[in-house]
Amino acid sequence: MNQSVCKFLKDYGTDEYSINRLLVSSFVIQHKITNIQNLLIKNLLINEDELEYGILIQFLELIKESNKHYYFEELVEFFEFVISPSDKLVNGAIYTPKDIREFIIEEVFSTVSKNSAKKITVADIACGCGGFLIDSALEIKKLTNKSFKSIFRDNIFGIDIQKYSIERTKILLSLLALKYGEDTKEFEFNLFVGDSLEYKWQDENKKIRENKGFDIIVGNPPYVCSRNMNNETKELMKNWSTCKTGHPDLYIPFFQIGYELLKPKGILGYITVNTFIKSLNGRAIRKYFSDNQVDLKIIDFEHEQIFNSRMTYTSICFLKNIKSETVKYTPLKRLGLKNNIIYEKYKYIDLSISKGWYLKNKNIVNKIEKVGTPFGEIYNTKSGIATLKNNVFIFKPIKDTKKYYYIDKNTKIEKSICKDIVNSNLLVKTDKINNIIEKIIFPYEYNEENQIYVISEDKFINDYPFAYHYLLSNKDALVNRDKGKGKDYKYWYAFGRNQSLERYKYKLLFPQMAREGFKSCFVENEDIYFYNGMAAMAETKEELKILEQVFKTDIFWLYVKSISKPYASNYFSLGKNYIKNFGISDLTEEKKKYILNEKEIDKLNKFFNNIYLNH
Repeated sequence: MNQSVCKFLKDYGTDEYSINRLLVSSFVIQHKITNIQNLLIKNLLINEDELEYGILIQFLELIKESNKHYYFEELVEFFEFVISPSDKLVNGAIYTPKDIREFIIEEVFSTVSKNSAKKITVADIACGCGGFLIDSALEIKKLTNKSFKSIFRDNIFGIDIQKYSIERTKILLSLLALKYGEDTKEFEFNLFVGDSLEYKWQDENKKIRENKGFDIIVGNPPYVCSRNMNNETKELMKNWSTCKTGHPDLYIPFFQIGYELLKPKGILGYITVNTFIKSLNGRAIRKYFSDNQVDLKIIDFEHEQIFNSRMTYTSICFLKNIKSETVKYTPLKRLGLKNNIIYEKYKYIDLSISKGWYLKNKNIVNKIEKVGTPFGEIYNTKSGIATLKNNVFIFKPIKDTKKYYYIDKNTKIEKSICKDIVNSNLLVKTDKINNIIEKIIFPYEYNEENQIYVISEDKFINDYPFAYHYLLSNKDALVNRDKGKGKDYKYWYAFGRNQSLERYKYKLLFPQMAREGFKSCFVENEDIYFYNGMAAMAETKEELKILEQVFKTDIFWLYVKSISKPYASNYFSLGKNYIKNFGISDLTEEKKKYILNEKEIDKLNKFFNNIYLNH
C-alpha cells in the first residue's frame, strides 16, 4: 500500500463510522456507481453538502496520484489496514494477500462441480473484513451464475469476534454486488458477531445442522501468542483438546474447530503459522491430527515472509474430513504456488508427536539421530542469565578505578559485586570474546557446597552501598518486572529468573539463533557468565572443543535446517529442544585427535559425512 495513503488513513482517525463512510464513498465515486438502492451503502455515502466531502475529495486525489486505479482489492486492504494496532495485537487480524487467498480458493473448489456449487456451504470462522468470503462468492458466481443475493443468503457464512469486522464484511459484499450491477434494498447475510472458541454453529443455524456441517472452510486464523491473550480467551482455550499442552497460540484450536465443523468429505484451507509442525506448544494439535488420521497437506513457507506487516512464519494447510494414514508435506517458496506442487508423504505412525514432525530430509535426520549418543545426554545446554531488566544490571564501564566501575560519570559500582558477562548472541558476528565482555551487578554468593543464594539486604547495604543505592534508584522498574510479578520476589534486587547462575569451568558459548558459519566460543573460566544466547557445558574441555568443530560442519547444518525453527535471512534456532537429539559419534582417541587438530573445513566435512551418512 502506498505510504502517502497509509499516512492519510492513519491521520484520519479510528472512528469506525467515519472511516467506513470515507472508504465506501470513495469507492462508489471512483467506480461511478449511481442510483444506489441498497440501504446499507446508501446510508454511508458522504453528500456534497457535508464537511467531510472535502476530505473525501482529498483522499480521491491522493489515490489518483499514487495508484491511478482503485480496484476492489485495494478497498479490502484499506479496510484491513484501518483496524487499530491494539485490536490487531489482541485479535490477530491481518490482511491476507490476494494471491494466497486465490490459491486456497482454487484448491478447495477444485473438485466442486457446477451442480454441487449451487448448494455448497462455505465459511470463514475468523473472517475479519471478509476477503476469503468475497473470493468464495466470486467463485460460486463463476460456477453457477447465481445472483449475489442468493449466494449471500444460501452459500456464504462468517463469524468474527469484532462487530466492526462483520459490519465491514457486509459492506464489502454489498459493494461487490453493486460493482457487478446487482442492487437491492437489503441483502440477507449469514454473518455473526461471536467468538469461534464458543460459538455453536449446529445449534444456531438450521441449515448447517441439516447439512451436517460445512462443505468448505477457508481463512486466516488469528495469530495471537499466548502472552497477549486476555483471561477470558485463555479460559475458552481450555475447552479444546488441542490446547492441553504448553502455552498454545490462538491459531491452534482453529484447526480443531474448523475440522469438526466440516461435513464428511468437506475440506478446510488455512494460511496460518507453521510453528505447530515442530514446537512444544504444537504437541496437542499433532496428536489430534494423528489420532483422527486427518487427511492433511502442508505447504511450508519456512522462513519466507508472506505478510508485509508482521514477522510471522507461515504455511498453507488443507484438511479433508476423510481418513488418511499420511501427512503430505512440501517446503516451498511463494512463487512455487504457480507450479504443479509435489508433496512427500509421511506416515503418522513414523512421526513423533512429542519431538515434533521433522518432515524435511526425514531419512537423513533419522540416520544422524541414530549415530552415537544424543547431544542432550552429553551436553548440558542452557539459556543465559535472565535478569528481566538487563539495562539496569548489565553495563559497559566508561572507566574503572582500583575499587569501582563507572556506569556514567556520576554512578560508580563496587567491582567486588560485579561479574564478567557475555551476550552470546553476538557470536553471530565475532568470536573475539574480549570485545564483547560486559559487567553485571551480581547480588549473589556461593556457599561451600557451591550452592548459590541471594545476598541479604543488610549485607548488600553494608558491603556494597554504591551498587545497592544504584539498584534502589531503579526499584520501581525492578518490582514491575515480569508483568508485575516482581513485587512477589523475596528480594526485589534479585534477577527475574534463577537460570544459569551455576559456575561451570568449561563452557561453549553460541547464539540462540544463527546461520551457517556462525561463531561459537570456548570459555575456560567459571567467573564468566552469559545472557541472551546459549551455552553447552560438559565434564571435559575435550568434549566441548569437539562440539565446537561439529558446529562448523555441513552435516550439523543439514540437521538444523531440517528440524529447527526457521527465521528470516536463513537464521535457525539452536535451542536445546532442536539439537538435543543430534547424534554425537562415539569416537576413538585417534579420531578425537584428528578432529581437534583439523583446520580445513572441507576435510572436516568429509570426515563427518562419512560418520553420519555411511553407517
